[in-house]
Amino acid sequence: MKFLPACETCVKSGFLCNRCQENLDEGEITPFELDLAKDLISLEEQGEFSFLENVSFYKAIDYEDVVIFVVGKKDKITISEELLDWIKEVYEIEKIILIEKTDKPRPVVESLIAPGKLVSLNEIFLATGDIEFRAVIRRGDKEKILFTKSELEELVLELTDNNIRIEYV
Repeated sequence: MKFLPACETCVKSGFLCNRCQENLDEGEITPFELDLAKDLISLEEQGEFSFLENVSFYKAIDYEDVVIFVVGKKDKITISEELLDWIKEVYEIEKIILIEKTDKPRPVVESLIAPGKLVSLNEIFLATGDIEFRAVIRRGDKEKILFTKSELEELVLELTDNNIRIEYV
């Protein structure tokens, strides 16, 4: 794999260096991410999913029965349905959402609300000099979206470091 949430040596051995242990203690990485990374490396080495050699795995956010899997640019199309099914089965996950790592809120919001549609995304310049985004989603799509309004806002902040307000029209 091109990138992992922790050092490859730490992931393989299960013993964390000071930096990786600090990241784990601070919540920047989770035990789930370490387990998943170890399994992905193992699958790559077995040759079962050789495409994993060119895939970057940045983060996995476990949201009950849904896992948001943050991968590198253009890795989303590389990852096979077989691998996703394997992850679902082994980790007892109902749904996996693949998101490419970016600091732009539009692709993240679109991935999180699929199959719902984003009507518009506006940039708001606040008096404090900060920038906030306003995402407008059709009210009819509210039932299709797996997350609440506040969960979406938290996820977008965590994934892109951008504040966002979700509105339904």
